[in-house]
Amino acid sequence: MENTKKLKQFLSKTIIINSLVWATVMIVSSIILGEAYKKVNFILLTGFFIEFLRYCSAKNKMDKTLSKKD
Repeated sequence: MENTKKLKQFLSKTIIINSLVWATVMIVSSIILGEAYKKVNFILLTGFFIEFLRYCSAKNKMDKTLSKKD
């Protein structure tokens, strides 16, 4: 039970860190690219959402396996 709690905390922290990194990349890209950023914006947003869904999926799978064990 202790390991799963630590794993949950790790995944939560990873989601937060990942979101901050993607936000930083998007802000820096918009500053550097200027008007051309509009073309790259969709690619960056898609990458962020795919990464976010991947971590949420892992967290949900862990929750389901824990509920099955109980």
